Amino acid sequence: MDRDYYADLGILKNATADEIGSAFRKLAAKYHPDRNPGDRAAEEKFKRVAEAYNVLRDPKSRAAYDRGGSEQVEMDTGFRGFDSTEDIFSHFGDLFGELFGSRVRTRAYRRWSEDFDEEPEESLDVRSEVSVNVFTAMLGGTVDVPTAAGTAEMTVPAGTQPGRRFRLAGQGRPGRNGRRGDVIVTVRVEIPRRLTPAQRSLLEQARRTG
Repeated sequence: MDRDYYADLGILKNATADEIGSAFRKLAAKYHPDRNPGDRAAEEKFKRVAEAYNVLRDPKSRAAYDRGGSEQVEMDTGFRGFDSTEDIFSHFGDLFGELFGSRVRTRAYRRWSEDFDEEPEESLDVRSEVSVNVFTAMLGGTVDVPTAAGTAEMTVPAGTQPGRRFRLAGQGRPGRNGRRGDVIVTVRVEIPRRLTPAQRSLLEQARRTG
């Protein structure tokens, strides 16, 4: 039986974009894993409301859902749901940062894929470049990223290549219909001009064993 995304959010089928966003924020805050550690039932509800919101917040995917349910959404947009809570944090930039302040920690990441059919809506998106040192790029870490609402701490995964792009969904400029754009982040990797003897020794060892 097909999911009822409207029921998942506790809204009517003629709900406005503002009502959809408000319902999602309320339920996401209620079932957020940080507020319900170890609660599998809350985690599942968190996942359900995130999936419902992801479909209904976008006019294209909402129209597809209204026309043919979740199967039509998958056919039209490719969205098949979230695999985990980390996938949700990755997609929404820790729920837009609106639930827990203007400075948020994006606990996961999602690359802005080159093979998207179209780029996110330019008028609402914010493009940003950040620099990390080569050790953070190799080993992983975090970096502060300016957003439309403040600053987000983005996770940099180990093995990040120069010029790699990431998307912080929902962290861009707000639109009139309740949606927010994304922050498209390009990572620049700084190569040190000088190394300490200890750093050089470790890198030489890594080169020999790699």
